[in-house]
Amino acid sequence: MISKSPAANRKALRWDANRVMTAAAGASGQVMVLICVALVALVAMIAIVADFSFMQHQRNMMQTAADSAAMAGAEELNYGDVVAAGKADAATNGYTDGQNGVTVAINNPPSTGPNTSNKAYVEAIVTMPEPTYFLRVLGVSSIGVSARAVAYEGTGPNCMYVLDPAASNAMSANGNITVQSACGLLVDSSASNGITAVGNVTITAPTIGVVGNYSSTGNVSFTPTPKTGVIPASDPLAYVAEPTVGGCTYNSFSLHGNTGSSGSPYQLYAGTYCGGITVTGNSWLHFNPGTYVLAGGGMSIRANSVMSGTGVTFYNTTGTGGYGAISLSGNSTVNFSAPTSGPLAGILFFQDRSIPTGAAASTITGNSSSTFDGALYFPTTQVTYGGNSSVNGYSIVVAEKLVISGNSTVNNNYTSLANGSPIKGIILAE
Repeated sequence: MISKSPAANRKALRWDANRVMTAAAGASGQVMVLICVALVALVAMIAIVADFSFMQHQRNMMQTAADSAAMAGAEELNYGDVVAAGKADAATNGYTDGQNGVTVAINNPPSTGPNTSNKAYVEAIVTMPEPTYFLRVLGVSSIGVSARAVAYEGTGPNCMYVLDPAASNAMSANGNITVQSACGLLVDSSASNGITAVGNVTITAPTIGVVGNYSSTGNVSFTPTPKTGVIPASDPLAYVAEPTVGGCTYNSFSLHGNTGSSGSPYQLYAGTYCGGITVTGNSWLHFNPGTYVLAGGGMSIRANSVMSGTGVTFYNTTGTGGYGAISLSGNSTVNFSAPTSGPLAGILFFQDRSIPTGAAASTITGNSSSTFDGALYFPTTQVTYGGNSSVNGYSIVVAEKLVISGNSTVNNNYTSLANGSPIKGIILAE
């Protein structure tokens, strides 16, 4: 073996050191490249997460606007401009069609989805390009965001409304009373005792709400506990057109202890009853289908009368003798049902809206066999109610004030009505 001189060894060592340093510099450069790539990827990821989080927030706001616009459009299905209502509502939520790149489309029927051929549904689509922030670094300056909703007009959740906005005892129940309702109860009164119950009172419903508060004395049970501080409701039957009052068909119609021939019920027919209807004694009556306009005098049926009528509406207004209340009292058996179709479908008693607040209160009660299938609509006067709906029927009470007397069962089977319950509620379908 030939050994290298010391000088040669030093030269070889320097060469090896240079090679090591060159290799180390190359590795360091690769690491820096990798770090730069990783930083770019990290920044891009942060940009995507930040911008998309912002976009999701914006979309949530847009979805709220679309939901509200679809519901506003659906509210106008029967008597208004669906498109105008939907766009106006979207504008109140900050999305005005045609401004700042916003597009609001209101479609009836919907343009997509399972209800594309159903005119009972309204679709709202809100679209807007949203500016980006971090993604601008990657050349993306805006992202289109869109939200869609579909609504329709269905059955409202409540069937008992008390409209007085401030009265104490706006709804009251006194005595031995049990109310079993299949639909909700809502009281608009802001008073601290908007609902009062005294005695052995049990009221059960899916929901019980009052704008103000409630009070109870005695053995009182509410199921569920009334929810206080709710938002007041407007008149749910305000859209129903009042019937026309024609010339007098009958004048001050009166019966006492009468039946028809051969032991059959006395037959009454639709028309304008100027001076109202008065029945006393043990009468047996049948009201044939149609609208009974009580032009003054109201309707008073007392004692042990038996009454029936299918497809009937009683419209109570002023006229001969001035406005009179409805009074169905005593141990009477009453089986009335409202029309199932037409402009007064579901309306059994209808008080003229122009009657001033504080006019004579009405009493609609019967014995345990009595049934009232239809709406009792007294928007400006008080009603005392103590009736039931049939097993396969429904009852609705809308009154300025409501006094519950006796036991009542309120059902909500609207299958007999061509267009469902006259109390409508807007429901989001998609």
